Amino acid sequence: MKTINRTYMPDAIYYMGKELKFNTFISGAMSVNRTNPKTIINTLKKEGRVGVLVNVLSRNLRGKTDLYNQPYKPQQYIYSN
Repeated sequence: MKTINRTYMPDAIYYMGKELKFNTFISGAMSVNRTNPKTIINTLKKEGRVGVLVNVLSRNLRGKTDLYNQPYKPQQYIYSN
C-alpha cells in the first residue's frame, strides 16, 4: 500500500504508470463505516486494481492544535483506477 502526503487534494495521481482518480464511493463508505484504509487497499489488490491512500493536511493546520490541544489529523482519501 502506497501512502502519499499532500497539502491539497489532487484531481489525479500517476502511480506505476497508471492514472488514479479519486474514488468517491470507496472514500465515502470508508468514512461512514470507519473501515481501516489498509483493508480497503488489500481488497482492491485482490480484485486486480491499484489503490493509493492520500493524506491531505493544509499547510495552515500543520503544527497547530485544536480546542482540546490535539494536533490536527489529515483527511484520508483513496485513489484507484
